[in-house]
Amino acid sequence: MTEVMKRQNSGKSSPIGLIAMLGSAFLFSIMALIVKVLDEFGTFELVFWRSFFMTIGTTTMLILLKKSLLGPPGRRGILIWRGIAGFGFMSAFYYAIKMMKLSDAIVITYTSPVITGVGAALLLGEKWGLLDAVGSTLCLVGVVLISKPSFVMTLFGITATPPPLNGTIGALVSALLASSVYLLLRKAKDLDPIVSVNYFAVIGMILSPVGMAFNSETMHWPEGFAWVQLSLLAGLSVFGQALMNIGLARESAGKATAMNYVQVVFAYVYQIYIFHHECDTLSVIGAVLIASWGAIALAKEAMLKSSATDFSAFPENSLPGVEDGLVRLITPGGGTRLVTPGGSPALKEAAGPLLKANA
Repeated sequence: MTEVMKRQNSGKSSPIGLIAMLGSAFLFSIMALIVKVLDEFGTFELVFWRSFFMTIGTTTMLILLKKSLLGPPGRRGILIWRGIAGFGFMSAFYYAIKMMKLSDAIVITYTSPVITGVGAALLLGEKWGLLDAVGSTLCLVGVVLISKPSFVMTLFGITATPPPLNGTIGALVSALLASSVYLLLRKAKDLDPIVSVNYFAVIGMILSPVGMAFNSETMHWPEGFAWVQLSLLAGLSVFGQALMNIGLARESAGKATAMNYVQVVFAYVYQIYIFHHECDTLSVIGAVLIASWGAIALAKEAMLKSSATDFSAFPENSLPGVEDGLVRLITPGGGTRLVTPGGSPALKEAAGPLLKANA
């Protein structure tokens, strides 16, 4: 709790953290660009090669670190489900990229934070507020503007060419499955991230040939520069995740979420200057509405920060913890103060376990 409170009340923004998040968004956008460029490879074929190279990397890391490849016995079931959901997300995302404009596929997939928020509220009992409802509504409208369903467009007298329906469905499925992965990991926070990614890679390597057979894809043996591109699918993912971890460690979650939406900007740049695809007005408006979730994340964080820094006039204390039902909170100056968590949702949530332990 003390580290969370320290970050919330430091009042400082780390340029290294923001740069790391920007780098992460850029690397993930390059990864999506490679998927779009490698049109001679099928969806599940790309999933196989990415999983293959990722398995080599994660397995080697686990062996060098002398960690169990199977993970803790009591957590293997959730690791398997994490791997299956991750495989489904990656397959649906790659399929959407191949079927749609790159920007549309990425933007719709970025509705996953909203779906995660709804799922966390329904399944994990996390708080759902007015800003969450507003953000969800904006994202839903954004998806409609991008997908342009005929029955909705007709109601407003708008003539627009919708993107391929199967591509839109693929993007929405990828967003749903990405949220499933986040919820599984949030439910099991003690999982080693390398072990988790290793399960994801191994299961992807096992299931992708099944997908290839079901989708009637033919396996291609890569030649020349294709080897580099395929290995980059795994490498960029690993480095992108590493930069994201650095950003999250140095920057607040709200700012990190907002910065991650820069990937949408990169996608539009690739679409215009590499693939020479025009951007229609409705899709651009839809993208802005979906990306507004980044601004909402900043607003939610500011509200929590304002509530958490509302110190009461209790005497300072040198050690963080709980005393007589009050929380010792680290102040911006490095000291601590005793505050009551009753008026602050952020403090109340963070202090709950400590209050129970000290009751």
